[in-house]
Amino acid sequence: MPTVKLIQDQEASPEVQGMFKHLEEDKGMVPPTFRALANFPAYMKATLEKMQVAMAPGKLDAKTKFFIALTTSINNGSDMCITSHTQQLKKMGVSEEELLEMIAVIDASTGMNRVNTGLRIFPQA
Repeated sequence: MPTVKLIQDQEASPEVQGMFKHLEEDKGMVPPTFRALANFPAYMKATLEKMQVAMAPGKLDAKTKFFIALTTSINNGSDMCITSHTQQLKKMGVSEEELLEMIAVIDASTGMNRVNTGLRIFPQA
């Protein structure tokens, strides 16, 4: 259960309705996260702008950016983001084999991180 009210279309301010419209055009729906953030429109707007800047075309291609986003979501345990990023990657043509290979890399890397953390192993100069 969300900790704040999820703002529905009919109760949204005109500013929030505009952001909802953009999300519907971009994602085909308004993710629940943004319905929650609609309680604080200035922060919702800043969050959307930050995501647009980060995911805009740049030196990294879109597929790489979504793999990074999915990796972060897996490590943070965000079911909402895992689902969203996985759907986006599948729309980009990423296969189940590629997803499983990425998860294997996360497992190996995270596992070694835990070993080094547990052993208090630090970089040698």
